[in-house]
Amino acid sequence: MPTTNTQRVRKSSSSTPIFILHAHKIVVFCSAAIFIFLFAVNLFLVTDLEKQNIGANDPWQIQTPAIHKNNVNDSQVEFDQNDNNINNTATNPVIDYFRRAGVELDNDSIESLPTWSQIESIIGKKPVFRGLDTCETFRQTVPPLGRMLGSAGMFNSGTNLVTRLMKENCVIPERFNKYAPDGSKEDYGIRWQCPWGKHTPANFKNNHTASKNEEIIKDHCLPIVTVRNPFDWMVSMCNIPYTARWPHHRICPHLVEMSSNGKKVPVGVKVKLAEQWLNFDSLADLWNEFYAQYYRDFEYPYLIVRFEDLTFRQYETTKTICECAGGVVKPQNMFKYIIKSAKQGPGHGKVSERTGMVEAWIKYGQPKQVKGGFSDEDYDAAIELLSHEFMESMGYKYPPPAPIIEAPRIL
Repeated sequence: MPTTNTQRVRKSSSSTPIFILHAHKIVVFCSAAIFIFLFAVNLFLVTDLEKQNIGANDPWQIQTPAIHKNNVNDSQVEFDQNDNNINNTATNPVIDYFRRAGVELDNDSIESLPTWSQIESIIGKKPVFRGLDTCETFRQTVPPLGRMLGSAGMFNSGTNLVTRLMKENCVIPERFNKYAPDGSKEDYGIRWQCPWGKHTPANFKNNHTASKNEEIIKDHCLPIVTVRNPFDWMVSMCNIPYTARWPHHRICPHLVEMSSNGKKVPVGVKVKLAEQWLNFDSLADLWNEFYAQYYRDFEYPYLIVRFEDLTFRQYETTKTICECAGGVVKPQNMFKYIIKSAKQGPGHGKVSERTGMVEAWIKYGQPKQVKGGFSDEDYDAAIELLSHEFMESMGYKYPPPAPIIEAPRIL
């Protein structure tokens, strides 16, 4: 029988080569092989990163034991202290500091910044602390899973700055191991304040509890007490007094006034702390007494840290604070510098007037004005009223007096 056209078509179709009929299987097989290869490469890379201990969940490298020191080694300050040419951007230590912090400076800022020698002439060659001798007691008496740090200090002293530095860069390793990776900063041992309140005088520790801190064991919190040069601090208090009340709008800081009988008398200050009004002889007396209640009266571990060190030596200062409580700080190449103003939210004055890192270096890295910009009466009163012992122990200097101008000689 003759072959029809339909039969020819069917015969031709049935004779299609096998490799064409199974081409889809080959494509599926190759795709699977490529997927397996890419998965293996990705797995190798992730494993390699974990071996280097730089995973996102453990930037603190908590496998490395914390080293507890009572003194900051001068070698921790990585600045070349002999290089003070602010215009030499290739080697200038101040500019290198900002580069490590991720800040690119414009020419105006570079011209305005102080040299490192100028900064050291104001704040000294290394960070200053008070209470380092109590760190060991804290670590020995508080179980690791109970250890916490919280800020304390007077208004305008750097409590927000130290809190942000600690929250970004410090953990208690035992707490981190328990709560990571989904724990909060508080879970890792870094609190906004100690349970009695960050602006609460230390003598109120046992009879005052800040809101939402009722379940916290007070003795388990190491207070990080921030202090600031009192001449700068008093000016800031005049600008933003918070709950402090005293007549200062025309004269700052208005430490003394003339009485009816012609004698100088201190200008009293009242301030609301721990939900009650407290009275002090003067603004200088408030500064003296608040900190004396820690270094003189406090029967528990504490650490007093300078605002100036938190500003100019963020890494070295944070590391010492963190290790005091048995914590671990991020390595320097992963350290989170606080660049913008640490004061966030309402209640801290105008946003435009808050001071970020660059502005703070320019503002506080300059020599003090004659008499701190105070009137003769306030300058003399400050020297008389401020605690000389505490000033000296924290490395603070008095502003220079007015130069003595000799009268021309008549020949």
